[in-house]
Amino acid sequence: MALLPPLNSLRTFEAAARHLNFSHAAEELNVTPSAVSHQIKELEKRLGVSLFERLHRGLALTAAGEALLPGIRAGLASFSQAVDGLQSRFLQNALTVSVPPSVAMKWLVPRLAAYKQNHPDVDVRLSSDIALPDFGREDVDIAIHNGYGDYPGLESERLVSNSVAPMCSPLLLSGERPLRSPSDLRDFTLLHDMGPSEADDATYDWDTWLRQHGVEGVDASLGLRFGTSADVLNAAVAGAGVAIGKTALAVDDLRAGRLICLFDSVVPEEMAYYAVYRPGALEQPRVRVFRDWLFSEFAEI
Repeated sequence: MALLPPLNSLRTFEAAARHLNFSHAAEELNVTPSAVSHQIKELEKRLGVSLFERLHRGLALTAAGEALLPGIRAGLASFSQAVDGLQSRFLQNALTVSVPPSVAMKWLVPRLAAYKQNHPDVDVRLSSDIALPDFGREDVDIAIHNGYGDYPGLESERLVSNSVAPMCSPLLLSGERPLRSPSDLRDFTLLHDMGPSEADDATYDWDTWLRQHGVEGVDASLGLRFGTSADVLNAAVAGAGVAIGKTALAVDDLRAGRLICLFDSVVPEEMAYYAVYRPGALEQPRVRVFRDWLFSEFAEI
């Protein structure tokens, strides 16, 4: 196969042949007329033939130019069709979901395999972000966000309410010093979530819980500190101590018995998990199907 000229020079030739004017071709290609002229001269030099007759009032194709043009147009059309087909097959089926890191790790990712099995043509892409995305600038189709649901210019639907409670592995309920009452916490390690809030405002922490429940003699400044809510829950599952955890986030661990809520002290939060998206986004089948799936999964919590 002969070595092809640069694709850019072939595009320039096609535009110049269509307009029969270097200036008009340059305007279409967003370059200068001299750049178009240079590209054509280099192409003619490479091919060893003249492609245009330079006339007083414009251009005309030579016999060589006339012979070359149909094949170049067909080739460029084929390239365009291939790119359009790729976008139709892959990019239009892509679904970008913005989700807080801990929600992704503890809740969404374990369920995505089942979703992909039922929707194999959808290319799900996770954007792990604590903040609500800027839908005007970011390529995000739908977000899961913990907050109050008031997001101007966006649609939001409550997926599930949430509660917080002290949680630990059931292994901590037995042994020489079993964990039976809030005052027993002095003998156990408190697990703290020190990462950025995954909600619209401050998190519910040990200081707050101990104060509201009148527990004395427990130093909330001590314990182990972690960067995310998921890390805190995983440490609690491992028996490293007692966490203040979100019930919606810990649902799988609670159901499996890896964690238990303590002291009948489940406190409802004002905030909830919301599905957030642009107005009109549900007109896209892939977004609506994913939104409906989220509701069916959260309904089981």
